[in-house]
Amino acid sequence: MADAALPLPHAPALPRVAPDLITPLCWTALVVGLACRLFSGMNAPLWFDETFSAVIATQPDIAHLVRWMLRELSGPTYYSMLFAWQQVVGDSNVALRLPSLILSIATPLLILWRGYPDRQVRMIWAAVTALSVIGFDSATQARPYALLFLLATAHAIAFLRLIEQPDLRRAFWWTGLSALTVLTHYHAAVICGIQGIAYLAIRPRQAIRTWPALLPLVPMTAWMAFHLPFILSFTNKDTVWYGTLGLDALWLIPSLLTGLAWPGVLLLGAMAASFVHDMIAARRGKAAWPYSAAQTALVGSGLIAVTIVMSMGFLVPSFTARYILPYVPALLAGVAFWIRRMGKAAPLIAAPMLCLMTGSAAAQLAGYVRAPEEDFRYAFNFEQPSQWIAAHGARQLVMLWDSPTAGLDDPDGHMAQVGGYFLRRDGHPMPVTAPPWPRRGDPNRLLLQLAGERPHSAILWAYDASVPGTRGQAHPWAISRIDPRWQCRDFGRAPITVLACVQP
Repeated sequence: MADAALPLPHAPALPRVAPDLITPLCWTALVVGLACRLFSGMNAPLWFDETFSAVIATQPDIAHLVRWMLRELSGPTYYSMLFAWQQVVGDSNVALRLPSLILSIATPLLILWRGYPDRQVRMIWAAVTALSVIGFDSATQARPYALLFLLATAHAIAFLRLIEQPDLRRAFWWTGLSALTVLTHYHAAVICGIQGIAYLAIRPRQAIRTWPALLPLVPMTAWMAFHLPFILSFTNKDTVWYGTLGLDALWLIPSLLTGLAWPGVLLLGAMAASFVHDMIAARRGKAAWPYSAAQTALVGSGLIAVTIVMSMGFLVPSFTARYILPYVPALLAGVAFWIRRMGKAAPLIAAPMLCLMTGSAAAQLAGYVRAPEEDFRYAFNFEQPSQWIAAHGARQLVMLWDSPTAGLDDPDGHMAQVGGYFLRRDGHPMPVTAPPWPRRGDPNRLLLQLAGERPHSAILWAYDASVPGTRGQAHPWAISRIDPRWQCRDFGRAPITVLACVQP
């Protein structure tokens, strides 16, 4: 094997694959993938998590914005952008989601434009990125994930260029994007750290000479020093809403990458077998390693990051699917590198893969168009119940988010702001009482007691019965049965309950 401190040899020039086959399939994939983003629910109600984004974006000043961001799990990059955007365009659903849509569409286009010198690699990388399921829903959510996907993609491109031709300018690009990506979502720190180690190992002299490029990490570290104590409060088993992973999670990677379970498994299995074959051949001196140092380091960093984060998820409750998003660009780049490496066999691999992925995305697109109400956001939002409550003339609201995560302290009354957001936005501001999450007892009676103390009150109670520890799991809603004076309507869909109650 080549010395780890030196660039690994490039593969010999490979024959061009039939452009008349691969190119139109890639363009078709891009069109279908971008259509999925456009039709993936731009007009759906803001769901529960998006309401937090809306509340943060509509804070009255920077001081209140910072206080909110220090009580949120994600970093400040996205929320700062959304706060500035909202000052210009307002806080309608479409206005709040438009930045994510633009960023999501820009992600595969960035790859197509500047992703890699080899055109075939760019085309395939952009195509599989456009078709990646993880990019569809995030495209029309007022959440950090579309920005995270774009930054992680730009970060992958910057890392490839840094390893191939290290200099101070490229190092600054990589560390600057590292800081922005980490401050969008802290799970990006895993792959950034692994890539930093790889840079030191592969290019030690250049890494030392480019040490001033560490400057962008200073403000990142300063923010994290203030924010991490709150983040660490979520490591308490009493406050996490997810459980440990089971064996079914092994389907997650191929499904998210390709939109298909078994074909995705076959694709990743073929890639793994090819990599092992090439590694054995290189170690025995029978053939040169067919990937550059930059390609190897990028894909390896993605694989190691996914392995670390998912392995932790099997041991402690610390994982949900969106947490692998910062590593997806590196994995998708690996698919493009591998297909390019296969030379004449590439059309036989790429064509069926792109056809299956495009077909799966097209079926999803048809679902978006045919039945938009099937979107999960219609089943877990405060927008529809708030409109119903306002229509019944309520003047007070008692709101309970029934989740172990709600057991964290809320000294600034943030949950009351979330509960009353749509009422305020629609011109029906009213006092909102958000009691501490009850670790024991029956929420039905607690809410009736609180609402009964205030005339013309309404109740808003949300819980997911599949989440362990949720009080609604042990005591399902029965407000109208306990007190027939109350009229109730469940706007959720099992296992989620979003209950609104009023007194006619």
